[in-house]
Amino acid sequence: MNIKKTILIGLALFLLRGLVLAQKGLSLPPDLHGKIPWDLETLSAAPDFTWVTQEDDVWSLIYTGEEYEGKVTEVFAYYASPATLGEQNPGTGEFPGIVLVHGGGGTAFRIWAKEWAERGYAAIAMDLSGNQPLPTNQQDNPWGSKSTRLAAGGPLQDDEHKFFRLNEDFTAQWQFHSVSNIIRAHSLIRSFPEVNPEQTAITGISWGGYLTNLVAGVDHRFSAAVPVYGAGFLHQGSAWDSHFDSLGIDGTQKWVSLWDPSRYVGNSTVPMLFVNGTNDFAYFVENWQKTANLASNAQYSMIPELKHSHLHGAEPGEIYRFISTQLENKAEFISSIKLSRKGSQARYSISPAPKEVYLAYTADAKRSPERNWQRIPLDKAKGNVTIPSNARLWYIYWVDESGNRRSGEVSGN
Repeated sequence: MNIKKTILIGLALFLLRGLVLAQKGLSLPPDLHGKIPWDLETLSAAPDFTWVTQEDDVWSLIYTGEEYEGKVTEVFAYYASPATLGEQNPGTGEFPGIVLVHGGGGTAFRIWAKEWAERGYAAIAMDLSGNQPLPTNQQDNPWGSKSTRLAAGGPLQDDEHKFFRLNEDFTAQWQFHSVSNIIRAHSLIRSFPEVNPEQTAITGISWGGYLTNLVAGVDHRFSAAVPVYGAGFLHQGSAWDSHFDSLGIDGTQKWVSLWDPSRYVGNSTVPMLFVNGTNDFAYFVENWQKTANLASNAQYSMIPELKHSHLHGAEPGEIYRFISTQLENKAEFISSIKLSRKGSQARYSISPAPKEVYLAYTADAKRSPERNWQRIPLDKAKGNVTIPSNARLWYIYWVDESGNRRSGEVSGN
């Protein structure tokens, strides 16, 4: 082998190694390089933290965040694992990890971390509003979000900081802090000796699902991601239409270029399950599907009339079964669909054969949350189906043997 060829092969191997490392590390989408000043090297390392309490079965801690209003911020989080529950000893690298991202009006949820610990996971649930939740006995219910302000808390999770700080420094914008604080929580939990750093996942609800899409496009160390409700293309129809009207054309374009999930999720390589409801008031079906289509490794669960709340967003068993399939090689979420269409005829094949199959469709021209959806039962796991001539949107919906509610791509007629 001549020296020129040896050099070329060595260079190719070097570049390949760099690509693999980049895929497992942190990187911004290519068109955002140099535009958002996250320090990716700092974010990839565990932040400084202190335990607030280790006396209960769910522990709490505070870790270091970004700078805000001239001071370094603090972030509150709950942490739970089979070890904190007293069910298993903390072995080295024993537990898979999960990062739990709350939505608007939420906080760090103790119950959420505990639920995942009971499933065998090490779970961290952080507050993204600069607050600390009140104790459980001061909440109205287990998913209560009453909280108090941290002395060094970051920006509030209000619409002002989400939409209307675009002309201020990045440290004044909620997304800059939230994405950073989620990644810091991931780096922190990966550093715990009882956690297997190669088996971690993320799921978020509503604005937490929105953030899950952003984070999946930056932090490539996860093995699975499940955004619930949250999606992109918000400026094309969402609960925040009036905000984009207020921003105007230029402001909307700037917001979309920096903070819409459509700018991030295409940079993700992690397996993703996109979960939503047909009548979600915040994240419209068409834009949810457009967002999911950008992901390189996506599966869908469009659940008829799924209600919108933290309780309902954490409840679907599909989330756990998808993540456990990806992290623990369990065969609980493995069905898939092949679909083709010619005119009004669609041919589908679902494998393994599911328990139930339907054609779901809507003929309504109303706004997405107000549409009436119908389901037509299909008798077989494969076959032909006629799409109703008045269908505006339709998809194949099935329930597999594990109880997972699954869907093919939502299509327009």
